[in-house]
Amino acid sequence: NGAIIEIEGKLIHEKFFRNLRERYPSLTATDLRFCALLRLNLSTKDIAQMTNLTIRGVEAARYRLRKKLDIPDGTGLVDFLIDLK
Repeated sequence: NGAIIEIEGKLIHEKFFRNLRERYPSLTATDLRFCALLRLNLSTKDIAQMTNLTIRGVEAARYRLRKKLDIPDGTGLVDFLIDLK
């Protein structure tokens, strides 16, 4: 059982971060945190409040992440992150 990391009161497995960093080494610490918040299936509004961004800022960050992760059209960002092995 891997270590568990707490983000804003939510628990994320360390394995998730390790897999993300191995597959996508260009991700920044901010990108990783954003991925974790998305994987928790939080709403755009909740993420905006937690990160001190506007809703538009969160939408822009989601768009940039989709490009960095090269997610194909028709695949949801949250679904991609939840299914990440």
